[in-house]
Amino acid sequence: MSSVDLVVVGSGFAGSILARLVALSGRQVLLLERDTHPRFALGESSTPLAALCLERLAGRHGQEDLAALASYGRWRQALPALRCGLKRGFTFYRQRPDVSFSSSDSESRLLVAASPDDEVADCHWMRADVDKALVDRAIDAGVHFKDRAEVIGIDRRASLMAVDVQTPKGRETIGARFVVDGTGGGPLAQVLGAGRGPSLPFSSHLIYAHLDGVAEFQAAAALPDGPYPDDQAAVHHLLDEGWIYALRFDSGRLSAGLLLENAPTSTSPEDTWRATLSRYPTLSAAFARARPYGPGFRAAGPLQRRRQYAAGPGWALLPHSYAFFDPFFSTGLAWSLLGVERLADALCGPERETALGRYAALLADEADQQAALIAAAYSARRDMALFRPLTFLYFACVSYAEMRLRLGLVPNDNAAAWRGFLGAGQPPWPSVFAEARTRIEHARDAADAASFKKWVQAVIDPYNLIGLGEDPSHLYGVHLDRLRASHARLGLSPAELKARLPRLRGGQP
Repeated sequence: MSSVDLVVVGSGFAGSILARLVALSGRQVLLLERDTHPRFALGESSTPLAALCLERLAGRHGQEDLAALASYGRWRQALPALRCGLKRGFTFYRQRPDVSFSSSDSESRLLVAASPDDEVADCHWMRADVDKALVDRAIDAGVHFKDRAEVIGIDRRASLMAVDVQTPKGRETIGARFVVDGTGGGPLAQVLGAGRGPSLPFSSHLIYAHLDGVAEFQAAAALPDGPYPDDQAAVHHLLDEGWIYALRFDSGRLSAGLLLENAPTSTSPEDTWRATLSRYPTLSAAFARARPYGPGFRAAGPLQRRRQYAAGPGWALLPHSYAFFDPFFSTGLAWSLLGVERLADALCGPERETALGRYAALLADEADQQAALIAAAYSARRDMALFRPLTFLYFACVSYAEMRLRLGLVPNDNAAAWRGFLGAGQPPWPSVFAEARTRIEHARDAADAASFKKWVQAVIDPYNLIGLGEDPSHLYGVHLDRLRASHARLGLSPAELKARLPRLRGGQP
C-alpha cells in the first residue's frame, strides 16, 4: 500500500487550492475526483471577504493566480481565458404574483453595492473554467491528481487512513496520514465519522440551469439607474414560493436557480420553472426567450445538511462538506476559502490537533450564524419591511469586518482567517442573528415591522459605515463621504481615515 501525507477528496476550487498549498509546504498530496474536468458546478458568486482571503493566500504562499481571482479588473487582465461575470453588489426585488414590476415600485427594490467601480469589483466564477485551472495549478505544484476515482471505503490502520479507491484501472488502497472531505456533502463524511448534525429550521429545493437569451431585468422593468447596473450583481427575486438567483457572465450566459420552500410537485424541473415564473409578469417577460444550455434544467434537494463534527482523528471536512443551507447572500465561496486557509495552517503547523479543534469549533459557530440568518430571510422574504432591515444586519456585519481589514485596523494576515465568519464568536452578532429570526417569526403587522426596523437600526449603529437605512430610495452605493462621516465608528480621526483610504484600492497610506 502506497502512502501520502494528505488525501483530498473532491477537486472543486476549495479542494484544489488546499491540496496545492499543502504540497507547496513539501508534503505528498493526492487529490481525488470522481468526475473529469471541465465539469459543471454551482457556487459561483464571490464577495469582498472571499477576495480578502484569496489575497492573503496569494501573499503568504506566493500564488499570484489567487490574487487575480480576487477582483474583476485583475481577473480580466491576468486570467482572460477563464470566463467570469462582473459583480458590483447585491440586488433584491420583491415580486408579487400577477403584478408587473415597475419603476414606481421603489419599496420592492433594494441595491447594496460591494465596490465603487468595476476594477475592484467581485466576480461570478464560471466554475467549469476556474476549477479546471486550479486543478492544473495544483498539479504544477506537485499534487498527484486522479480523476474518475471513487472513494468506496476508508479504514483506520495504525497511524494511517486506508483509502479504498475505484478507478477505471481497478481498485487500489492508498495510505493517508490525513484525509480531507471536499466533496460537498456526499457519503464520505459519514464514513469518516462526522455524524449527523442538529435538525435544520427550514428546507428548500433547487431547480437550476445556465441560460442564454435572458433579458436584463432592469431594462425589462424600465427601472431608473442605481449605484450600479442592477443586473451586474447577485440578483435575488423574492417570490411567494421561494426565491430566484440570477448571476450574469460577461458572455451573456446567465446562471439561474429557483429555490422552492416546498418540494416541487411536477415531474419535470423545466415545467416547474416555467409554471412558477408565469405567475410573475415582468420576471416572466425577462426570461421569455431563455434557452437552457445542455443538459438543461436540473433539480436538487432538499439542499440543507449539517454534520455533527467537522474534524476527527486523521480527518477534517471543508466547510461545504460540513454544512450547507442556501445560496442566499453568497456566503459559500468566502466560507469555503476561510476553511482552506485554516486547514492549510493546521495541517502545515506544529500544533495540528489544537488547530483542528479550533477549526471544528469555529465551523459549528459559523453554521449556527448562517442557519439563523437564512431561516430569517425565508421568513421575511414576502415583506420588504422586514426583509430589508434583515439584510442590513448582514451587510453591516460583513462590511465592517471588510473595512477594518482593508484599512489595516486589524492585521490582514493569517490570523484573520481564524476570526469568526459573520461575526461568529464576536458580540453582538451571535445573539443578533438568532434574535432577528425570532422577531421576524413573531411579527404580525406593520407595527411589528416598524419595531423590527427600529431594533435593527439600533443594533447596527456602531457598525453602519455605509448609511444602511438612511436612503429612502433603498439604493446604496459606495460613497467616501459616508465613510468619512463614520470615522469615529472605526476609531479614527478624519485625518487618520484620509491617510488610510488608498488601502481600499490596494494602495498603502
